[in-house]
Amino acid sequence: MRSNISVKLALAAILTVSIAACGSSTPTRPSGPVISQQDYPDRDRDEDQYELPESPYREAERYDRRNFVEPPHMDDEPVRVGLLLPFSADNEAARRVASAMFDAAQLAVFDAGDEKFLLIPKDTRGNAEGAASAARSALADGAEIILGPLFSESVEAAAQVTRAASTPMIAFSSDLTAAGNGVFLLSFPPELEIARVTEFAMSQELTRFGVLAPRTEYGDRVSGAFAEEVFTRGGVIVHEERYEQDPDAMLEPAKRLAKYSQEIIPLQMRHEFEGDRSQPQPENASAEAGYTQGFQAVLMPEQGTLLRALAPLLPYYNVDINRVKILGVSAWNNPRLTREPALRGGWFAAPDPEITRSFENHYAGAFGSAPPRLASLAYDATLLSARLAATQRRRNRFDLDAIADPNGYFGADGLFRLNPDGTVDRGLAILEIQPGGIQTVDPAPRSFAPAY
Repeated sequence: MRSNISVKLALAAILTVSIAACGSSTPTRPSGPVISQQDYPDRDRDEDQYELPESPYREAERYDRRNFVEPPHMDDEPVRVGLLLPFSADNEAARRVASAMFDAAQLAVFDAGDEKFLLIPKDTRGNAEGAASAARSALADGAEIILGPLFSESVEAAAQVTRAASTPMIAFSSDLTAAGNGVFLLSFPPELEIARVTEFAMSQELTRFGVLAPRTEYGDRVSGAFAEEVFTRGGVIVHEERYEQDPDAMLEPAKRLAKYSQEIIPLQMRHEFEGDRSQPQPENASAEAGYTQGFQAVLMPEQGTLLRALAPLLPYYNVDINRVKILGVSAWNNPRLTREPALRGGWFAAPDPEITRSFENHYAGAFGSAPPRLASLAYDATLLSARLAATQRRRNRFDLDAIADPNGYFGADGLFRLNPDGTVDRGLAILEIQPGGIQTVDPAPRSFAPAY
């Protein structure tokens, strides 16, 4: 496996490739000044020999400028950028994602067109020990900024090294506990999706909510963020139910939640009603008042097959989905869900499809296949690094204040900015599920307002 990784990492130095080739009928893999230590056989370095120093303040003393990578094809001092990814992880899916993210990073180098930009890929092996070793190896090669790793435990381990060496890191994990003190998280944290869809729902005069969430760490995180957003904006969570992620285990929680919408469901529309449905029922004087007593919307942060099993339970247990709005998460951006009647009209927040489609086409034109969702993170982090490297100043070009530009950046997934505390803000669109497809009902912002 390691020999295969060596082949993967040992790319040739810069090749001249026309930008027009990206749009040709034959996919062309762009190449840029991407190197690894295998390009320099005289640099026989064992990555695992580097251990955390007794004092973190001595970490930077390990790295000798005389040993920094000096590609023979570069006349000027290069801008060295480390890229940490799980190329040889035990999990095959992780290896595929790492490969695609590496391709996306190369595409960004190619698009930046900076001949002094040097991308140094390192293999984290998909674990914490490998991530710390890869970070030290990249720093020993002269990396001025580290991009990656991908997994939260790897970010924590690599952060010990980069913080001790006073080197900034733009990681791809959404674990907020790792953010700050020189570590920025360029990712898709669910809290941003929840904030956006809650804000939009309440702007449509929905103030009373139900929650039907999985009994998982993700479910805890999403429901907690939703409760905070609803409370902050003056809304009320009428009732919350949690369930084990099994179709049979969903039945009772869904039934219990549905009871809290009964005030807004006409009696003859309830499935336990045994009367004549064709006959008009007595006017319920409290019907309108009931609408303020039941929930007007339900957050359902599920996806895939489980979502298609869960969603129909609400109308089955008498939740009128024509009057109750279903709210979801970005994983709902799946064309298959348009065939589920119970989700019709559901809202969720996600990157603007018009923006992401441009990157997807660009990537497919270069590599002949669609990118996985996380590929855009590597592209944006690399392009951001190239932008900062293009400044006239050499010293502190990757200063933390420069990375955390309050105006933000426009990347493959639209508007984003990295905050001084290491978190990320994103401009997300509100999408709606309809039988004819997923529609944009509120576009993503194109700039950050001062109070965003």
